Order: sequence, then structure tokens, then C-alpha cells
Amino acid sequence: MLMVKWWGAPTQIGKSVNLSRRLDRLFPKTSAFENAQPLTIRIRGVMILEDYDWLPGDKNDIVIVTTTRFGSQPPVQRLHFMQHNVEKGWEGDFFNDVVLAIRDINIENRTLTLRIQVYDMDGVKEGLVQAVSNVSQSVAVAFPHLAPYAAAVSFGVPALLKLVDNLNDHDRILDERLTLELKEPERGHRLLQPGYFVCFKGPVEKGLFLSSDLRVLKTDRTNAFEECSYAVLEVERQFHAHRDWEIDQKMAKLIAELNGKGQSGKAALEFLRETLDTYDKFRRLERARKLKAKETLSESEQELLQELTSDEALAPFLTST
Repeated sequence: MLMVKWWGAPTQIGKSVNLSRRLDRLFPKTSAFENAQPLTIRIRGVMILEDYDWLPGDKNDIVIVTTTRFGSQPPVQRLHFMQHNVEKGWEGDFFNDVVLAIRDINIENRTLTLRIQVYDMDGVKEGLVQAVSNVSQSVAVAFPHLAPYAAAVSFGVPALLKLVDNLNDHDRILDERLTLELKEPERGHRLLQPGYFVCFKGPVEKGLFLSSDLRVLKTDRTNAFEECSYAVLEVERQFHAHRDWEIDQKMAKLIAELNGKGQSGKAALEFLRETLDTYDKFRRLERARKLKAKETLSESEQELLQELTSDEALAPFLTST
């Protein structure tokens, strides 16, 4: 019997819904994503069933990190959870559950790669964990690679970056990748579609169910599945992020590209040039708007406004007076 690690289910669960291993098919009552639609991926919970601490009374020291890459864009890493002495069982109280939020999908970016990492930390000082928890809502924690650039950061940034970049040095609970694509159904590609995606530590057989509280159930739909750890993620056709978070996400992409985690050095420069070009155009548009709103203009202001309105890149966005 075929056993796999990634399973899926529609967002309409009822009391429980069957988990499907055919991720190349659309879930029931589900349609594929279309161009310009919003997309949010959220980590809904992690069931931790392993304990790697051998001393009596010791508990897992858990860190949860996700990494996403949409198309050829730079990867974005997110820190969702970091805590000492975590009991085995369900964990759903995260710093922030948003993995990725996009206001409108560009159909040219047809592939989304998602990685989830759940590790038992070894030798991480409790002071660092407490310091991270104290500023858990800051951009430095939400996007660890922005921490060196965040003002007034008081916790150990080098230690945090070393941890999230070298999780393989610690005890692995979950570390899996999933690639979802904007493709036609039943073509052998895992589809990017709204629904729940469940990642198991090891391959499991069919016949499992997802309950309304997002726990996995055995074939009887009553008893909990307890053979190995798993994580539940949700893909939504909604945008669940505020404006500042969206900007932080874009900054994290830029830093990742400039740090060499993109395609090439040339791509990094092009990515930076495109970002700054967009910013410059916006500032020039804002300047033109303010000039046009003035009742009288000096000679130099008139010349500047003429220059701005003559710019082919700006002209479509400036109405004539």
C-alpha cells in the first residue's frame, strides 16, 4: 500500500473529513487559484509526539520555522515558535501563524515551495529563548534575517541567526518540503489550492481523517492518531496580513536575495534595482501630485512638473489638467 508524508483536505470539514493523498486533484467544492487573487498560508498547529530528552522530567525545547519561495523570488524565512520545556501534544499558540501572505498572485510565478521545520533545540540558552519571547511580535523575530537591521534589538541576534540557519544540528521532529503548482488537475503535480495540508514525520497509510479541531483521527473517526508527529497548514484565498507585515515580508525577500540565497549575484542586483526603481517612481508620482495641487508654481516648479508629466513611465498614472 502506498504511504506518503503529505496529505490534504478541503477547508469545509464538518465534524471530520477524509485526508487525501491525491494532491494532484482538486479537493471537493474547491477551485484552483487564478491570477490576481489573494493567498495566505498559515500554520494552524503542530502535534508533537516525540521526546528527545532522555533525562527524567526533561521536556522538548521547541523551535518552529517555515521557509517559502514563490516562483523565482527569493526565499522568506519565518520564526513561529521558540520555547523551552514544551509538553508533548498539540501546539498552536504561535508568535504569528502567517507563513506567507500575497495580496495578488502573479500567474507567472506558478510554483510555490514550502518547508516546515520543527526541531528540539540542543544547548540553546534559556536567556535567548526568553529574550525572543519578550519581543515575539517584532520584525526581528517574525523575519529573523531582518534582525541585524532592526533598531534597538537587545537579544542575541547572532545566536538566533545561527540557530535558524543550522537547525539540522539539532534533533529533528519535522523537516519536510512541499511544492505546489498552478497546473491543470491530475497531471501529476501537487496543486496550489485552498485547503488543509498535513505533513507527517513519516509516511502514513490512507484512511485517516482531519477533525474540526484540526487533529488527525484514525479510521474510526474517533481515536486520535498518535503514531508520529505532524503539522497542519492552511492555504486560504484570503489576505491575512497588515500593511507593515507585507512590507516586512518584501524586505526579507530583498535581504535574502542580497545575501546570496536567490538565483545569482546578477539576480540580486536586478532585484535591488527593480525595488529601488519602484520606490523612485512612487516618490516622483507623489512629487508630481503635490505640484499639481498647488495654485501657483515657480518657474523651477513648472519645469519640474513638465519633466515629471513627460516621463513615459509616469504619464499613465498622471491625469492631465
